[in-house]
Order: sequence, then structure tokens, then C-alpha cells
Amino acid sequence: MREAADRWFRSRGTVPDVACEPDGHEGLLALVALGCGTGVVPRLVLEHSAVRDGLAVLPADPAPERFPIGLCVRRADLRGPLLAALWSLTAPAAATSGV
Repeated sequence: MREAADRWFRSRGTVPDVACEPDGHEGLLALVALGCGTGVVPRLVLEHSAVRDGLAVLPADPAPERFPIGLCVRRADLRGPLLAALWSLTAPAAATSGV
């Protein structure tokens, strides 16, 4: 996310002064909710955050590039019907690659 945000800021002719970079998006949102600055996180993270009601969202113009998310599951769990159905909706390369 940091690289996508940096590209967006550079395209706007600015470079933010980064004072802190927590390990995760929730940590960043918690710091913002405590009044420790502003942050850039994927909308998906913001929409499911416990602190979202205390935050204001500013629209970006132009909108930043889309940020892909990953879908991960243990192979053993793919035997369940719900996860198998979800996994079948992914791209063919994702459905066959494994870690």
C-alpha cells in the first residue's frame, strides 16, 4: 500500500512527511483515530475497521490506482463447500498456485 500511495502523491507533485509506519493497516487506523496524523489504507480495511466511525474519509482526485488484495486459504480447508465455491471464482492462475 505504501508504494501505491507514494506513486499517487508523486503524481500530485507532493511527498508526505512520514513520521511513523506501523506494521499493519489496523495499527495505522488506530493511530489516526487517536489523533496522531492521517493515513492511507485500502477501503476494504477501512470499511471493516473497529475505529471507522471515528474517522473522516477524504476523496482522492484523481482516484489512486486499484490495489489488489490476496485471497489465501489452507489447502485442507478447500474441501469445505463454501471455500471451494469462493476459490472457484478466482482467476485460474490463483486457483492452481499454491504455497
